[in-house]
Order: sequence, then structure tokens, then C-alpha cells
Amino acid sequence: MEAPVAEQETGEQPSVGAGRRRFTIAVVTGMVLVGVPYLWVLWDLWSGAPSPLRAAAPSNFYELQARAMLHGHLSVPNGSLGIEAFVHGGRQYTYFGLFPSLVRMPILVFTSRLDGRLTAPALLVAWLTTGVFSSLSLWRIRLLLRGGTVLGRAEAASYGVLVATVTGGSVLVYLAATPFVYSEDIAWSVALTVGSMFALLGVVERPSWRRIALAGALILAANLDRGSTGYACAIGAVLVAVWFFFGRYGEGNRRWAWPMVMVGLVPLAVSCAVNWAKFGLLFGVPLSDQVWSHIDAHRAHFLAANGGQAFSVAFLPSTLFAYLQPAGLHLSSAFPFITTPTAPTPTLAGVVLDETYPTASVTATMPLLFLLSCWGVVAAWRPHPVGRARLTRIPLVASAVAATGALVWGLITERYMSDFLPFLILASAVGLVDIWARIGETRRGARTALLAAVTAIGLYSVAANFGVSVTPTSQWTGTQLKQFVTFQHRATPAAVKSTLRQGHILPYWAPAGQLFAADDCAALYVSNGRSFVDVPGQQLQHFTWLPVEQGPGINHTIDLAFDRPASALGRALPIVTVGHSALVIEPAGAGLVRFRVVNPGAPAPAYPSAVGSPWRPTLRVVYQLDVMTDPYLRSIYVKFANGAGIVSHYLAGRGPALVQTTSAATGDHLPVSVSDVTGPPPSMSLCRSLIRGASAS
Repeated sequence: MEAPVAEQETGEQPSVGAGRRRFTIAVVTGMVLVGVPYLWVLWDLWSGAPSPLRAAAPSNFYELQARAMLHGHLSVPNGSLGIEAFVHGGRQYTYFGLFPSLVRMPILVFTSRLDGRLTAPALLVAWLTTGVFSSLSLWRIRLLLRGGTVLGRAEAASYGVLVATVTGGSVLVYLAATPFVYSEDIAWSVALTVGSMFALLGVVERPSWRRIALAGALILAANLDRGSTGYACAIGAVLVAVWFFFGRYGEGNRRWAWPMVMVGLVPLAVSCAVNWAKFGLLFGVPLSDQVWSHIDAHRAHFLAANGGQAFSVAFLPSTLFAYLQPAGLHLSSAFPFITTPTAPTPTLAGVVLDETYPTASVTATMPLLFLLSCWGVVAAWRPHPVGRARLTRIPLVASAVAATGALVWGLITERYMSDFLPFLILASAVGLVDIWARIGETRRGARTALLAAVTAIGLYSVAANFGVSVTPTSQWTGTQLKQFVTFQHRATPAAVKSTLRQGHILPYWAPAGQLFAADDCAALYVSNGRSFVDVPGQQLQHFTWLPVEQGPGINHTIDLAFDRPASALGRALPIVTVGHSALVIEPAGAGLVRFRVVNPGAPAPAYPSAVGSPWRPTLRVVYQLDVMTDPYLRSIYVKFANGAGIVSHYLAGRGPALVQTTSAATGDHLPVSVSDVTGPPPSMSLCRSLIRGASAS
């Protein structure tokens, strides 16, 4: 980090060097302290077996794209992206950017064993990158506003709290809770946008070829990751070029205008070229070409209601309310005490949105960053700002533009709050440094009070985001759900028991966190609060409810092996039967097979599909399947033991489910061997404990 211009002729002032060391110790300490819970959320989160490679599906999209790029194209194998695929020219593409695929390519050249398992490591690197660039930006802003003023212990500690709040008291923790492709996309977006803003601030402060090159590299990476935030970075570079061109930083610096134009336009042009190659468009994505748009009736209704566009200023009342309302969270007496609201965010002004999830707000979960940002905006634009605070204006504008994508896109979800982070990080840094500049060398009580206030609000932010991140979502495994409810029951038994309901039939919706025991503990479920009224197939499967414990006969573990080539499978072979319904494995052509649910019972929703994707079995390799046939969810769900989903569909029959082992087969010798290796029936101890407690109370 360079010293201010005034200090360069005589060398760095001793106070700056000492302050840098004190600052570094403070921010590193802050990141280490919040890093412990962050790593638990990323690597464990109630899994019981911490893993740096923990993943949630889908997590292999970037590997699929990287392998396509290694073969000289961008299209991925048809069917490999499921409903997320965009079809263009008969080929399928992902809308996710190239940058995460590019950083994987050196690994994928040597091994395929890590395919689908690199998301958690990528999230950790993105988190560290965000922390580093946030710290560097904070230090650069302090030099701009306060120069070589001595950095006291209280001020340094407050900066450590601010960086700790960015990395452990923000939506970044929520992204770590679900290591899948959607989280990684946004985590890199935050890291690269914050890095780009740091670089632009450096160019504005004192332009040089090295700083311009750094800005160009980061802005290119941002554009290759995510369009909305990448465009904002490019706009920031062009604004800096205009600022130089009109001599706002001295006539001698006009020569930097054209290099900065190139820093903005070249990454933008590269992004447009990639978008054109994938979708035939320079900007945006053709949502009508996505597979999901041809399956889901509500998606079709959403597009029809909005003229085929997914972005509209008409969504602003709904999105602004969702992300900025001060009461955007739920307080409970049950652990973890602070969670997202228990129901999806309402839509306003009569608009039709694509999807809405139970979503917390920036103001409610990140109050320290929000309040300091409000101060920072005023500090940067006041007529006589402290020091050179006016130099932060262009990066502040550019980072604010980065948040507009989430505001005009017709989907409300927790992870999209990340688009506000670059602005919050930069503006809160300006705000906190400005406050310290105004306090100056006043009495010790004022400095102590400021540090105490910052620390208290920062601790709340950490607690709020931890609470939001450690509560159930649809991506959780059965192990995670059971461990969470068990811990919750032990920590706050009375509060948990008050949420328990009992009955014979699961309702289609219940507030998030509500428990339901079916038929005297035949099964136990917890609600995630999502409404699936717009997706009939998932509503029929009661996707609102997540199974915590399931009694005997619901789950089966099956070993499947091909003793002869798949081409020898001449007909559909039943694997599991449930009354008149059956899960079969059938030929899919060219040595491929697939799973299908036959006779699932009326109604027959188009989505989720009753047919799995084709796959090529290897001879004499044992494939282990987990098959759930839940009569309360009215659902069959099939996945490989490694977690990869195969089929999820409505199932009308109540069972019992019977595994059709090959020992029971008659007739011709079958090329497939099927064995039932289901373990002992579950004890349902958690459910029974909850019911006993509820009865006693």
C-alpha cells in the first residue's frame, strides 16, 4: 500500500508504518475470530463429519463448463445441467460465468476426482479475498481521510471489528452454509467487485500503470464471473476515465483517461463476446430459452406478465421492501433465536415475481455496515469533506450500481443481499474513518464509547447472520436436520416443543421452524417456510417440509451392479415397487440407462420429472442408491449414495415399498443385480422425546 503523495518525497512517516502494523494485527485478529464459526458453517453445519470438500447439489456446473472449455467450446453435455440449462442452437449452456471454471482448469487437467467437490474450497478463497480487499480498502481510505495521523489502539480495534463484521457478520456466512454453485457465483462476485473498487480507488488516488493494470485484471475477472456486478465495475472505470479527461485531477493526469476507457470497455467487450457465444445476445440471458421456463407453469406466467423480461423497475417496491425493511428477520425463543422471516416476502404493487423466499433484510442483519454506510455517503458528498474523501465518490457510485441487479430482478432470496456488500464495505469504511477523524484526540470516554458501540452492533451482526445461516434449508441432508433439531431441543426444549404439531396429513405450508409429527411418530418433519403454490408438482410432494426422522419402510438402501453391458438390458427392470407404482431402470440407448417412476398416480405434474438423466454404468461396479418413498410427503426421491440426485417425483401410493432383489426374479438371466442393504429401522427417539415433552407440558 503506497503512502499519500505528500509523504513520498521524504519516505513513509514513522507513524504510518507503526499504524499499518497495528491495523494489520487488528484486522487479522478480527478475521481469525470470526473464521472459526465461518469454517464450522462451511465445513460441517450439523453434518457431524467436518469436510473441507463439503458440497450441496448442484456443485459441478463449473467443472462441466471447464471441461467443455478444455475441449475448445462452451456447450456442456445435454441434460447435465437439468432445469438450469439454456438451449441455444441445439446445444446447452450454463449462465454461470467463466472465471470460476478458469481457476479450476489447472486442477481438472490432472484429475477428475474433485469434480463437484471444489465449491467449498472456492468459497473459502473468495471469503479470504473479500477480507483482504476489504482491509486494503479500509487502510487506503484511512490514508485518504487522515493521512499520517497516529492510529490509536481503540481506532485500530474498531477497524478489526468492521472487517470481522464484513467476513463473519454479513450474508457471506449464509453463502458458506450451502456450498453449491449459486453461492460460489455470488461469493466470487463480492470478492472481485470489492477488489475492483479497491483498484479504482487506487487509480483515482494516484494513477500509475501498475494500478491501472491491476484494475483491468480485476474488472475483467469480475465481468467473467457475473454480469450485473461486472458491468458496474466497468462503469466505474469509465467514470474514472471521464473524471481524468475533464481534468478534475489536474491537467497532467488527462493522459490516463484513454487507458481507463480501455480498462472499462475491454472487459465489457469480452463479457459480451462470451454472452453472444452462449446465447446470441450481448447482454442478459434469454430466460425463455431456459429448460425451467418450458416446464414450470409459474415461470411461464411470470414471463408473460412481464413482457418476457426478468428485469423491471416495477419490481423495486417489492425488492426494496424485502432487502431494506428494518423488521426483516424473525426473533424466537428457540435456538438459534434469530432467523429469516417465517414466510416468503410479500410482493407489492401487484407485480408477478418469479420466486420469493423467506428473506432477511440488510438493515436487520447487517446494521453496523448499514448505519456506517449512511454516514459514509454523507461524509463523501458533504461540501467540505474530511481529507480527500471526495476521491471515494466514483467507487461508491460504481459499487451502488452493482446492487441494482438484485433490485430489478424478479426473484427475492437471501443470497442476493450479497450484491449490496461491495457498497456497504466501501461506504462503511468511509463512515467509520470519518467518525474517528471527527472524534480526533477528544477525551478518552468518547473513543471508548465509539469502540463499544461498534463492537456491540458488530457482535449482533455476527449472531444474526450465524442464526440465519444455521437453520434448515431444502439443501440439508437428513443428518443435518436431525442434528440441528436435536441440538435445538436440548438447548431450548420448551420453545421447540411449542412448535410441534401432530396429525395424519401434512399441510401444504407452515411457518418456518414448525415441527410436525405424523401418526404417532411414523415420521417427523420441519418446515422451511417456503411456499410452492406456484409449482404444483413440488407442492404435491410437500417440499415445504423437510424430513427429520422417518420410520420403518420409508428409506431403503440398494446395491446395484451391472454384470453384463447395459445394452443387454432389453426392458425396464423394476427396482422398487409401491403398490401399482414402481421405480424402474430402463435402457436409454447407446449403452446408457436411466431411472423412471412408472404409474406414480394422478395427478402427474410435469415437474419434478419422473425420468432421470441417462448415465453409463461401468461393469461390476456397485452403485449404491438411497430410495425414499414417503407416504406423508407423497414423494419418491432417489439419489446415489454420494448425494447426486436422480429422480424426485410425486407418488400417490402409501406402500409398503418393496425392493425387487434379483434373487426374487424369474425368467431370463438379468444383466443387473439388485440387493437390499437397508440398515436397521430407525428408533424415532427424537420424535418420541418431543411428543413426551409436548404431552407433559
